[in-house]
Amino acid sequence: MPSKKQYNLVHNDEYDTRIPLHSEEAFHRGIVFHAKFIGSMDVPRPTSRVEIVAAMRRIRYEFKAKGIKKKKVTLEVSVDGLKVTLRKKKKKQQWMDENKAFQMHYPIYRIFYVSHDSHDLKIFSYIARDGNSNSFKCNVFKSSKKSQAMRVVRTVGQAFEVCHKLSLNTASEERDQDNDKERERNDDHLPRSEDYEDEMTNDRQPIIQPRSPSPNLHKDISILGDGEDPGQDQPTAITPCIIRTHSSASPIRQSPSGTVPSDCGDILLLGGNELTSLKHEIQLLRERLDQQGQQTRAAVAHARLLQDQLAAETAARVEAQVIFINLIASFPQ
Repeated sequence: MPSKKQYNLVHNDEYDTRIPLHSEEAFHRGIVFHAKFIGSMDVPRPTSRVEIVAAMRRIRYEFKAKGIKKKKVTLEVSVDGLKVTLRKKKKKQQWMDENKAFQMHYPIYRIFYVSHDSHDLKIFSYIARDGNSNSFKCNVFKSSKKSQAMRVVRTVGQAFEVCHKLSLNTASEERDQDNDKERERNDDHLPRSEDYEDEMTNDRQPIIQPRSPSPNLHKDISILGDGEDPGQDQPTAITPCIIRTHSSASPIRQSPSGTVPSDCGDILLLGGNELTSLKHEIQLLRERLDQQGQQTRAAVAHARLLQDQLAAETAARVEAQVIFINLIASFPQ
């Protein structure tokens, strides 16, 4: 039987940081690991890997000196965060309260650092910022195999990348929705030219449409004009009225916009005032619309600036985390 040494065995891809361990869909469902929880402790914000390893070992030795037993827990890594729960005992068929089984839950963006101990590769830990006290907590675990500890560390690192992609996609979708809403809002506020034309034609109708002169009006014009033919059919809204005053014997020609106490003067004066007020209202509406458009554009620009800053900070943090994980994986065992 041929020996295995004759074949070129393929190395395990778990130690290759260039190949992702899980698909992005798996992080939506949740990836489960089994480990033993050693303990947790508040630590100052670490500035180097030496401080992180020292805090990890101090927690391990202190809990071991106090005789505190390790708890069997389940770690679930997903896009919602890292969730730690107690494992149910298989021998005793007892129901466990969910509040007692629940240990801790941290969103991915609150996890500051994750690594394993170079002296004992079964030991791994992560440092997370607490949302209530805003302090850093170091949680230490022990896995059954060395490869499993490495898989947990790499899975949490990959969760950073998946959450970063989701945040970018969500930001772009929200930006598109905001742009669509802004376009709809501007379309609703912008008046149509057809409406303006309809309003203008409605206001001009009393001025443009001629009115058939009544017999009484012909009598008044014949008396005032002294010699004009009452049979001439002249539109009262277009031709100016001729009146005779008591102070002068010559007729005075009055403009249509003057305040003449006749039928044609009243109609012309009413149409001119309505037209002027309509123009002022249109100008006022346009000024208000321009002001609202400027305010909207300024708010959208500010929101985009904040989104770009947030995306840049998140990308920098993810990049730093990936560099740390690569450095950890490159250390000799």
